[in-house]
Amino acid sequence: MTQFQITGVGVVVDAVPAMFPGLTRTAGGELVASFSTVPDGWPGGTVGVVRSGDEGRTWSAPQIVATPGDGQDAILNAVAITTLRDGTVLLPYNGVRWTPGLGVAGRVISAHLLRSCDGGRSWTGGEPIDLDFHSPAVYGEIVELADGRLLWPIWGQRTAAERWRSALLVSTDAGASWSVGPTIAFDPDARLAGAYASPEVSGLGADGNPDVSVTTDPAFRPHSPIDGFNETSVLDLGAGRLLAIVRQQGIGGDTTMRLYRAESADAGATWSPYVPVGFTGMSPLLHRAEDGSLLLATRRCAPEGGDGTPGVEVRRSHDEGRSFSDPLPLADPHGYRYTAEYQCGYPAMANLPGGDVLVIFYSFAPDRGRYVAWNQLRLAQTP
Repeated sequence: MTQFQITGVGVVVDAVPAMFPGLTRTAGGELVASFSTVPDGWPGGTVGVVRSGDEGRTWSAPQIVATPGDGQDAILNAVAITTLRDGTVLLPYNGVRWTPGLGVAGRVISAHLLRSCDGGRSWTGGEPIDLDFHSPAVYGEIVELADGRLLWPIWGQRTAAERWRSALLVSTDAGASWSVGPTIAFDPDARLAGAYASPEVSGLGADGNPDVSVTTDPAFRPHSPIDGFNETSVLDLGAGRLLAIVRQQGIGGDTTMRLYRAESADAGATWSPYVPVGFTGMSPLLHRAEDGSLLLATRRCAPEGGDGTPGVEVRRSHDEGRSFSDPLPLADPHGYRYTAEYQCGYPAMANLPGGDVLVIFYSFAPDRGRYVAWNQLRLAQTP
């Protein structure tokens, strides 16, 4: 059975370099998308938002809402904007400082949170959040549980000497304060070897410092030697059950970079052992469609064992994420055929009236670099 089809394509943001988008529907019914202006915290990065009042067909001019603070070289948001039940919009981001000569492994990051009480028109907050976590990288939507607790997915090193882990921050006061909560997945011995760990264009100069000019190279792909579990999407399945899909590098020595999954039956307090999903991918995003089925959107990557074709794709599940359909490749609005992995990725989704789903992601055009695109998906009826 055909699971879904693309019924429309278009552009969300192309006036500035834009990538790593997030997407939420406000209490007033508008769509708000967040984006970053540089990849992976490269110097100069800012965070912006755009708005749509016509279900994603057209979008406002970009509004930059956060810029680097004192001692920061960049800020970065990644698939992370959420509307709470009371209408508050939360926008997490990272502050980034580069340690001279140490490359990607020398990035020092902090966690920050913006808050909007008027549907994303104005924002407050942004102060560094004091956490017992060495490098709290933000990724994915914040989950609001039935009892009002907030779960904020993060990943990174809890201490400077360890591998990456996937974890949760927890708030019991609507996001006013946060504490480090449970770990979702961790492998203390993760190590990625092979050709994929040595990208052709890493974005670093011979001195180990970031070279901003290289980020426009189509083959640009940064890589960190730390490895472990990283980008994590968490979905509330109801009745205290949560599902997490987690990106990884080198878990158990794996070189294929398969996605992993873990489940919680107690509202995120504890998590099942992590297991591979069965296919490779990056930047995972779980979403509940209006008909109850689950969607998983990812960037297709090409490590050892991958198919070698860059792109963004969506799968569908009718059994709460235990199995997924074959993937649907998303379409670039300009018909561009990707030649390298980092030219696209980081999808986010929102439901549209009538059961369709809007998925946004960043794409690439040779004459403008990275920008944010949209596809509208029509889902087939559940068999």
